[in-house]
Amino acid sequence: MKIKDLTQITMMATLMIVLGFIPGIPLGFIPVPIILQNLGVMVSGALLGPKKGTLAVVLVLMIGLFLPVFSGKSTTIPVLMGPTAGYVLTWLFVPALIGWGLSKVDVKNALLTFGVIWLAGVLFIDVIGAIWLAVYTQAPIGATLLANLVFIPGDTIKALLATIVVMRMRRMTGQVFI
Repeated sequence: MKIKDLTQITMMATLMIVLGFIPGIPLGFIPVPIILQNLGVMVSGALLGPKKGTLAVVLVLMIGLFLPVFSGKSTTIPVLMGPTAGYVLTWLFVPALIGWGLSKVDVKNALLTFGVIWLAGVLFIDVIGAIWLAVYTQAPIGATLLANLVFIPGDTIKALLATIVVMRMRRMTGQVFI
């Protein structure tokens, strides 16, 4: 791995951590807040690709073993033992899914790029997160899936922001993954 790769991975992990410093918005009816960190995960996969994007997420989880890098000033172990575990664990797969998806479409097409980012960064995270939440809270899966609909509008905006960032970076660098 080159210094450039390590720098990109570290910078993306830093972005995710900084987004974790922004307090989550508690909803009251579901024990999972609205957060911005998943925006960083989406950008990570779309900008760095599957390998480096996933390594950035792994780095965040590793730093989180020692420092509170998650929204709500949490560290990795409590996050992975609570209601948000399903959402956070999906982050390990999202960069790979986005990178794979973008390798299959015309990346000059913003709508297709957005579609890939939305499917992996919104739908995948929210469905798997809802399944874990149902197991964790012993609530019916239908109820947790329905409750997760509250995340779709905000997560869609995050996917749109990720798409805008990615499309501009591609124009600047001329590369699919930087």
